[in-house]
Amino acid sequence: MKRILKYLMYLIFAIIFVVFLVIAGVIVRYQITVGAKPGLTDIEIQPGELGKWVDPFIGTGGFPTYVSGATIPGATLPFGMVRLSPDTQFFLNGLVPGKKTVNTGGYYYGDRKMMGFSHTRLIGTGAWDGGQFRVVPGTGENTGKKYREGRYIRFSHKNEIAFPGYYAVKFPQMGILAELTASERVGVHRYTFTKNETPQILIDVSSTLGNSRTTEGEIEIFPGKQEVVGAIRNFGSFSSRYGGAKVYFAARFSQPFLSYEVWSGDNMPESTTFIEGDQVGMVVSFDKPENNQVITLHLGISYISIDNARANLETETGGAGFEEIVTIARQKWEDKLQLIKVEGGTEEQRRIFYSALYRSLQMPTVFNDVTGEYMGFDKQVHKVTDFNYYTDMSLWDTFRTTHPLFSLIAREEQRDMMVSLVKMAKQGGVLPRWPSGYGYTGSMIGASADIVIAEAYLKGIRDFDVEAAYNAMRKAALGIDLPESGFRPREGIEEYLKYQYCPADLMSRSVSRTLEYAYADDAISKLASVLGYEEDAELFARHSQYYRNVWNPENKFFHSRNSSGDFVEKFDPLQLTYTDFDNKYTDGYVEGSALQWRWAVFFDPENLISLFEDRKYFVDELNAFFEKSNPKRGRYTPGSYYWHGNEPDIHAAYLFNSAGRPDLTQKWVRWIMDNKYGDGYEGLDGDDDAGTLSAWYVFSALGFYPVAGSDTYQIGAPLFERAEIKMGENLLRVITDNFSPENIYVNKVWLNGELLDRFWFRHHEISSGGTLRFEMSEFPKEDW
Repeated sequence: MKRILKYLMYLIFAIIFVVFLVIAGVIVRYQITVGAKPGLTDIEIQPGELGKWVDPFIGTGGFPTYVSGATIPGATLPFGMVRLSPDTQFFLNGLVPGKKTVNTGGYYYGDRKMMGFSHTRLIGTGAWDGGQFRVVPGTGENTGKKYREGRYIRFSHKNEIAFPGYYAVKFPQMGILAELTASERVGVHRYTFTKNETPQILIDVSSTLGNSRTTEGEIEIFPGKQEVVGAIRNFGSFSSRYGGAKVYFAARFSQPFLSYEVWSGDNMPESTTFIEGDQVGMVVSFDKPENNQVITLHLGISYISIDNARANLETETGGAGFEEIVTIARQKWEDKLQLIKVEGGTEEQRRIFYSALYRSLQMPTVFNDVTGEYMGFDKQVHKVTDFNYYTDMSLWDTFRTTHPLFSLIAREEQRDMMVSLVKMAKQGGVLPRWPSGYGYTGSMIGASADIVIAEAYLKGIRDFDVEAAYNAMRKAALGIDLPESGFRPREGIEEYLKYQYCPADLMSRSVSRTLEYAYADDAISKLASVLGYEEDAELFARHSQYYRNVWNPENKFFHSRNSSGDFVEKFDPLQLTYTDFDNKYTDGYVEGSALQWRWAVFFDPENLISLFEDRKYFVDELNAFFEKSNPKRGRYTPGSYYWHGNEPDIHAAYLFNSAGRPDLTQKWVRWIMDNKYGDGYEGLDGDDDAGTLSAWYVFSALGFYPVAGSDTYQIGAPLFERAEIKMGENLLRVITDNFSPENIYVNKVWLNGELLDRFWFRHHEISSGGTLRFEMSEFPKEDW
């Protein structure tokens, strides 16, 4: 009887949830239709030659909200510490419990009220963190009162515009034009007030994204200098896991203060220039404009001190005007976007491509100040020497596509990221999995840092302490000198080594952990071999085969297995971790179904294929996996078949190459590009995961794709007629003969003039530049 009641409750909940989603979906789509597309046109500032192809609004919407790309339209620089972007109030806020900002990046395309513009955030992730130092323009005398009461500013997309390094929105009802730009560590605001009312600018020092807690807030005002400084400790989704992140700011206004007010909670003392508390903020009033009043605000941040925030401000923007800073920001983005130039294709495809390249270069985050100082994982201040220190690395995602892209076109930054990972290990004790701010978050599973570091070294990025990196990954993989408390890189490593798989009765996520550990072990083996540690190379090569021990030869799936050796009885390959609420069928998996994890062994495709009856059976099963997948983006559930919005199966289309069917790789890769990407607000199939989905598109559009943790690329089919890829001083050209939209299949491939009889190549074959030439056809070649 209890079981019947339990499932009856599940059914009722499911019905209510579906009805809610349908109603909410209608509301979102109505609001988007009414709001029109971004189209603010009376702006003199224009994007760069390649920046004009970038649409920062792509991926900011999508419904249900959990399939949004979690991207942002605001102003930031490549890998910038500051990500100055609008925060919007969730359109159902107050009706349902949850976050004020439904999009973890702060901005959701379906919203119609803007809270203000904050300076910090993660991009394309599932974590609410940042949202510090929200700035809000207003007119009259009640900006602070309205804000604290939650009466935010209505806006329309038709009054917005954004391109790399610049964002603007007009609030006609208040007569305000808000414009944003940024340097690496400074957010720059320009507000034009056109009504004959008192201009006000509010700074909420305690602002956050979501419902994060804040403490240790402080504000100090220097009216004579037109300056405000302060700090806050934020406890976001990730920063709360290491004791909160203390962030400091220094802000400087272009106009004298008429008056100011401060608050701490409900306390609003008069005539004070300093206040502290857990919820603090301030409002500055200025003289009424005779015509237009233009007020600029430069706000520098630091994770070290107010003095460093001030140094960042003075060094990076100083007395520069708004247009000058926009020009610098625009050029920095042009320098990055021109690393890959494409010709041909449709305008939509070029918009999707350059928008994807743009998003791929927004994270990780440069974390040291202009002084060179940064907060390390030991919570001590350190100083960089010959590198920039980076954090906010979504490694479980980005090891698959984003970091391989850096190893191709952003090698200096990738080198600094490797140095940063080694510093984290030295200062914190172990290599991280999802480092954010100045601490371990422990998010996700596996040992992804091992894969990223090994691949970078294999691809010739070697100016970092690889021995320290290798020792850290080796100890973690062998369970040596593990931390007694805090973050451990490989949960359950003792059991993994003892049983040669992760037993389901001794830990959760057992299948996924086994597969991820095996992937990392393969990368360690490759690195050990290059370093000359042959015994270790052989040892970890054996460990990399442990994935075979969770393969069930009866049902041909990776299947949860107990320490007794028996496979778990309850098994349904179509059950999703998202909908199997009591984990009856999916306790062994992470973010997906057993069917989606069936294809996870990208590092060892030949042996994966050998687990199936034969190659034909493998091809038939993999083909069915795609054929049964829903082509639509933004579904209510991801479905049990191919889901491009998540990582375990993101490479699956390239497995056809190893099975002797490159035509199916070409077919399904093009299908993914055509169906799972778009140039609208719903243009991604889920969280961008710090550029992971974006980098997938960049690679696939160029006609090749990385096997992460190795120096190998799988060959696909190019989307464009021509492409030039800058790899430092070297240039790789991709040329497509017989180019047309209908010709999606490859007849022949030449690399540096040599006709290839394989559908892969090594990094060293292109590292000095060269030419990759494709001959295309409308029909698949039959004699591969």
